[in-house]
Amino acid sequence: MRRHVSRYRVQLYDVNAFGELHTAGFLRYMQQTASDASAAAGFDVEWYAQQGTIWLIRRTVLDCVLPVVYRDEIAVHTWVSDMRRVRSQREYELRRTGDDQLVARGWSDWVYVDTLRGKPVRAPEELQRGLMSEDLPAQPRPAGKPSEPPSRAFRTSRRVEFSAIDSVAHVNNAHYAAYLEQDLWDALGAHGWRLDPVAPNNRVRLRRLDLEYFEAALYGDELTGWVWVTDVCRDGFRTEHQLQRSDRRVLHAYSDWQVDDPAGGALTAVQALMERAA
Repeated sequence: MRRHVSRYRVQLYDVNAFGELHTAGFLRYMQQTASDASAAAGFDVEWYAQQGTIWLIRRTVLDCVLPVVYRDEIAVHTWVSDMRRVRSQREYELRRTGDDQLVARGWSDWVYVDTLRGKPVRAPEELQRGLMSEDLPAQPRPAGKPSEPPSRAFRTSRRVEFSAIDSVAHVNNAHYAAYLEQDLWDALGAHGWRLDPVAPNNRVRLRRLDLEYFEAALYGDELTGWVWVTDVCRDGFRTEHQLQRSDRRVLHAYSDWQVDDPAGGALTAVQALMERAA
Protein backbone atom coordinates (compact mmCIF):
# COMPACT_ATOMS: atom_id res chain seq x y z
CA MET A 1 0.00 0.00 0.00
CA ARG A 2 1.23 3.48 -0.81
CA ARG A 3 0.36 6.80 0.76
CA HIS A 4 -3.29 7.33 1.76
CA VAL A 5 -4.94 10.76 2.11
CA SER A 6 -8.04 11.74 4.09
CA ARG A 7 -9.37 15.30 4.14
CA TYR A 8 -11.07 17.27 6.90
CA ARG A 9 -12.62 20.72 7.19
CA VAL A 10 -12.04 22.38 10.57
CA GLN A 11 -15.38 23.10 12.23
CA LEU A 12 -16.21 25.54 15.01
CA TYR A 13 -16.39 22.70 17.53
CA ASP A 14 -12.83 21.69 16.62
CA VAL A 15 -11.17 24.92 17.74
CA ASN A 16 -10.19 26.25 21.15
CA ALA A 17 -10.77 29.65 22.73
CA PHE A 18 -7.97 31.11 20.59
CA GLY A 19 -9.69 29.92 17.42
CA GLU A 20 -7.06 27.25 16.74
CA LEU A 21 -7.49 23.50 16.28
CA HIS A 22 -7.36 21.64 19.57
CA THR A 23 -4.34 19.39 20.07
CA ALA A 24 -6.77 16.50 20.43
CA GLY A 25 -8.15 17.45 17.01
CA PHE A 26 -4.81 16.77 15.34
CA LEU A 27 -4.63 13.38 17.03
CA ARG A 28 -8.21 12.49 16.08
CA TYR A 29 -7.53 13.35 12.43
CA MET A 30 -4.47 11.09 12.53
CA GLN A 31 -6.33 8.20 14.13
CA GLN A 32 -9.28 8.45 11.72
CA THR A 33 -6.93 8.59 8.74
CA ALA A 34 -5.16 5.45 9.95
CA SER A 35 -8.52 3.68 10.05
CA ASP A 36 -9.42 5.00 6.60
CA ALA A 37 -6.09 3.81 5.19
CA SER A 38 -6.55 0.33 6.61
CA ALA A 39 -10.08 0.13 5.19
CA ALA A 40 -8.85 1.29 1.78
CA ALA A 41 -6.38 -1.61 1.82
CA GLY A 42 -9.20 -4.08 2.52
CA PHE A 43 -8.98 -4.23 6.32
CA ASP A 44 -11.93 -2.32 7.74
CA VAL A 45 -13.45 -2.49 11.22
CA GLU A 46 -15.60 -5.46 10.20
CA TRP A 47 -12.51 -7.40 9.04
CA TYR A 48 -10.81 -6.84 12.41
CA ALA A 49 -14.02 -7.82 14.24
CA GLN A 50 -14.08 -11.12 12.35
CA GLN A 51 -10.44 -11.73 13.24
CA GLY A 52 -11.01 -10.79 16.89
CA THR A 53 -8.14 -8.29 16.73
CA ILE A 54 -7.55 -4.57 16.86
CA TRP A 55 -4.70 -2.07 16.49
CA LEU A 56 -4.07 -0.01 19.65
CA ILE A 57 -1.75 2.96 19.91
CA ARG A 58 1.27 2.48 22.16
CA ARG A 59 2.93 5.82 21.49
CA THR A 60 2.19 8.95 19.47
CA VAL A 61 4.42 11.90 18.59
CA LEU A 62 3.04 15.14 17.13
CA ASP A 63 5.02 18.14 15.86
CA CYS A 64 2.93 21.28 15.34
CA VAL A 65 4.37 23.52 12.61
CA LEU A 66 1.65 26.12 11.96
CA PRO A 67 -1.67 26.98 13.63
CA VAL A 68 -4.80 25.51 12.03
CA VAL A 69 -7.96 27.62 12.24
CA TYR A 70 -11.69 27.41 11.57
CA ARG A 71 -12.59 26.60 7.93
CA ASP A 72 -9.09 25.37 7.08
CA GLU A 73 -9.17 22.23 4.95
CA ILE A 74 -6.55 19.73 6.05
CA ALA A 75 -5.25 16.77 4.05
CA VAL A 76 -3.77 14.08 6.28
CA HIS A 77 -1.25 11.88 4.45
CA THR A 78 -0.35 8.56 6.06
CA TRP A 79 1.73 5.46 5.31
CA VAL A 80 3.18 2.51 7.22
CA SER A 81 6.96 2.78 7.45
CA ASP A 82 7.77 -0.19 9.67
CA MET A 83 6.11 -3.53 10.39
CA ARG A 84 7.51 -5.64 13.23
CA ARG A 85 6.15 -8.84 14.76
CA VAL A 86 3.31 -7.26 16.75
CA ARG A 87 3.93 -3.55 16.07
CA SER A 88 3.71 -1.11 13.22
CA GLN A 89 4.91 2.48 12.86
CA ARG A 90 2.59 4.75 10.90
CA GLU A 91 3.67 8.19 9.65
CA TYR A 92 1.52 11.29 9.15
CA GLU A 93 1.84 14.61 7.36
CA LEU A 94 -0.92 17.19 7.76
CA ARG A 95 -1.12 19.80 4.99
CA ARG A 96 -3.43 22.75 4.35
CA THR A 97 -5.10 21.99 1.03
CA GLY A 98 -5.19 25.57 -0.28
CA ASP A 99 -1.42 26.00 -0.45
CA ASP A 100 -0.12 22.51 0.46
CA GLN A 101 1.61 24.07 3.49
CA LEU A 102 2.78 21.58 6.10
CA VAL A 103 0.97 22.35 9.37
CA ALA A 104 1.95 19.27 11.41
CA ARG A 105 3.65 15.90 11.21
CA GLY A 106 3.71 12.88 13.47
CA TRP A 107 3.93 9.15 13.89
CA SER A 108 2.24 6.47 15.95
CA ASP A 109 3.48 3.13 17.18
CA TRP A 110 0.56 0.69 16.89
CA VAL A 111 0.30 -2.71 18.59
CA TYR A 112 -1.75 -5.56 17.11
CA VAL A 113 -3.88 -7.05 19.92
CA ASP A 114 -6.10 -10.10 20.37
CA THR A 115 -9.25 -8.50 21.79
CA LEU A 116 -10.40 -11.59 23.72
CA ARG A 117 -7.10 -12.13 25.54
CA GLY A 118 -6.02 -8.50 25.56
CA LYS A 119 -2.53 -9.59 24.46
CA PRO A 120 -0.34 -8.58 21.48
CA VAL A 121 -0.28 -11.10 18.64
CA ARG A 122 1.64 -11.37 15.38
CA ALA A 123 -0.03 -9.58 12.47
CA PRO A 124 -0.92 -12.08 9.69
CA GLU A 125 1.11 -12.00 6.50
CA GLU A 126 -1.79 -10.72 4.39
CA LEU A 127 -2.20 -7.76 6.74
CA GLN A 128 1.50 -7.00 6.72
CA ARG A 129 1.65 -7.13 2.90
CA GLY A 130 -1.51 -5.05 2.54
CA LEU A 131 -0.46 -2.24 4.88
CA MET A 132 3.30 -2.00 4.45
CA SER A 133 4.52 0.82 2.22
CA GLU A 134 7.51 0.69 -0.09
CA ASP A 135 10.37 3.16 0.12
CA LEU A 136 8.45 5.79 2.07
CA PRO A 137 10.31 7.66 4.83
CA ALA A 138 10.19 6.89 8.54
CA GLN A 139 10.66 9.45 11.28
CA PRO A 140 13.18 8.61 14.02
CA ARG A 141 11.77 6.66 16.94
CA PRO A 142 13.85 7.73 19.95
CA ALA A 143 13.67 5.48 22.98
CA GLY A 144 11.35 6.70 25.70
CA LYS A 145 12.85 6.89 29.18
CA PRO A 146 10.05 7.91 31.54
CA SER A 147 11.27 9.40 34.79
CA GLU A 148 9.44 9.54 38.10
CA PRO A 149 7.77 12.83 39.07
CA PRO A 150 9.97 14.96 41.32
CA SER A 151 8.74 15.34 44.88
CA ARG A 152 7.36 18.84 44.32
CA ALA A 153 5.76 18.34 40.90
CA PHE A 154 2.34 19.91 40.56
CA ARG A 155 -0.29 17.30 41.35
CA THR A 156 -3.79 16.94 39.90
CA SER A 157 -6.62 14.44 40.13
CA ARG A 158 -9.62 13.55 37.99
CA ARG A 159 -12.27 10.90 37.48
CA VAL A 160 -12.62 9.39 34.00
CA GLU A 161 -16.01 10.44 32.64
CA PHE A 162 -18.14 8.69 30.04
CA SER A 163 -17.43 11.38 27.43
CA ALA A 164 -13.74 10.42 27.42
CA ILE A 165 -14.38 6.77 26.53
CA ASP A 166 -14.19 5.52 22.94
CA SER A 167 -15.58 2.49 21.12
CA VAL A 168 -13.12 0.08 22.77
CA ALA A 169 -14.18 1.32 26.25
CA HIS A 170 -10.85 3.05 26.97
CA VAL A 171 -10.01 6.72 27.32
CA ASN A 172 -9.36 7.69 23.70
CA ASN A 173 -5.70 8.40 23.00
CA ALA A 174 -6.52 11.90 21.72
CA HIS A 175 -8.39 12.75 24.92
CA TYR A 176 -5.20 12.45 26.94
CA ALA A 177 -3.98 15.60 25.19
CA ALA A 178 -6.87 17.49 26.81
CA TYR A 179 -5.89 16.05 30.20
CA LEU A 180 -2.29 17.14 29.69
CA GLU A 181 -3.17 20.67 28.64
CA GLN A 182 -5.63 21.19 31.49
CA ASP A 183 -3.08 20.00 34.03
CA LEU A 184 -0.52 22.44 32.62
CA TRP A 185 -2.98 25.37 32.71
CA ASP A 186 -3.82 24.48 36.32
CA ALA A 187 -0.14 24.26 37.25
CA LEU A 188 0.70 27.63 35.67
CA GLY A 189 -2.44 29.19 37.15
CA ALA A 190 -1.37 28.06 40.61
CA HIS A 191 1.87 29.98 40.03
CA GLY A 192 0.32 33.27 38.99
CA TRP A 193 -0.43 33.01 35.25
CA ARG A 194 -3.92 33.74 33.99
CA LEU A 195 -4.96 32.14 30.72
CA ASP A 196 -6.76 34.95 28.92
CA PRO A 197 -8.33 34.08 25.55
CA VAL A 198 -9.05 37.78 24.94
CA ALA A 199 -5.33 38.63 24.96
CA PRO A 200 -4.14 37.37 21.54
CA ASN A 201 -0.42 37.57 22.37
CA ASN A 202 -0.60 35.94 25.78
CA ARG A 203 -0.66 32.39 24.46
CA VAL A 204 1.14 29.19 25.29
CA ARG A 205 1.17 27.08 22.11
CA LEU A 206 2.19 23.46 21.68
CA ARG A 207 5.28 22.72 19.61
CA ARG A 208 5.79 19.00 20.20
CA LEU A 209 3.94 16.27 22.08
CA ASP A 210 5.21 12.77 22.81
CA LEU A 211 2.62 10.51 24.45
CA GLU A 212 3.44 7.00 25.63
CA TYR A 213 0.57 4.80 26.83
CA PHE A 214 1.20 2.04 29.37
CA GLU A 215 -2.26 0.94 30.51
CA ALA A 216 -5.82 1.73 29.50
CA ALA A 217 -7.82 4.10 31.67
CA LEU A 218 -11.45 3.04 32.01
CA TYR A 219 -14.73 4.70 32.90
CA GLY A 220 -14.83 5.69 36.57
CA ASP A 221 -11.08 5.38 37.15
CA GLU A 222 -9.56 7.89 39.54
CA LEU A 223 -6.38 9.26 37.97
CA THR A 224 -3.60 11.20 39.65
CA GLY A 225 -1.50 13.49 37.46
CA TRP A 226 1.84 15.19 37.89
CA VAL A 227 3.28 17.91 35.67
CA TRP A 228 6.73 19.45 35.98
CA VAL A 229 9.02 21.72 33.96
CA THR A 230 12.38 20.33 32.83
CA ASP A 231 13.78 23.25 30.78
CA VAL A 232 13.10 26.93 30.08
CA CYS A 233 14.39 29.01 27.17
CA ARG A 234 13.83 32.55 25.92
CA ASP A 235 10.53 31.85 24.18
CA GLY A 236 9.36 28.54 25.55
CA PHE A 237 9.73 25.61 27.89
CA ARG A 238 9.62 21.83 28.17
CA THR A 239 7.50 19.69 30.50
CA GLU A 240 6.95 16.12 31.53
CA HIS A 241 3.60 14.76 32.60
CA GLN A 242 2.48 11.51 34.17
CA LEU A 243 -0.93 9.99 34.81
CA GLN A 244 -1.33 7.13 37.23
CA ARG A 245 -4.10 4.89 38.56
CA SER A 246 -3.30 3.78 42.14
CA ASP A 247 0.33 2.71 41.77
CA ARG A 248 0.11 1.84 38.04
CA ARG A 249 1.43 4.21 35.38
CA VAL A 250 -1.15 4.93 32.68
CA LEU A 251 0.65 7.53 30.58
CA HIS A 252 3.90 9.49 30.39
CA ALA A 253 4.30 12.53 28.15
CA TYR A 254 6.95 14.98 27.06
CA SER A 255 5.93 18.30 25.56
CA ASP A 256 7.55 21.47 24.20
CA TRP A 257 5.69 24.79 24.36
CA GLN A 258 6.10 28.18 22.72
CA VAL A 259 5.28 31.39 24.59
CA ASP A 260 4.10 34.11 22.21
CA ASP A 261 4.87 37.00 24.57
CA PRO A 262 7.80 36.29 26.95
CA ALA A 263 6.82 39.41 28.91
CA GLY A 264 3.22 38.29 29.33
CA GLY A 265 3.75 36.44 32.59
CA ALA A 266 3.68 32.84 31.42
CA LEU A 267 7.44 32.33 31.69
CA THR A 268 7.45 33.76 35.21
CA ALA A 269 4.92 31.10 36.23
CA VAL A 270 6.93 28.47 34.33
CA GLN A 271 10.08 29.43 36.20
CA ALA A 272 8.25 29.26 39.52
CA LEU A 273 6.91 25.82 38.62
CA MET A 274 10.40 24.66 37.66
CA GLU A 275 11.86 25.90 40.92
CA ARG A 276 9.05 24.19 42.79
CA ALA A 277 9.95 20.94 41.03
CA ALA A 278 13.70 21.29 41.55
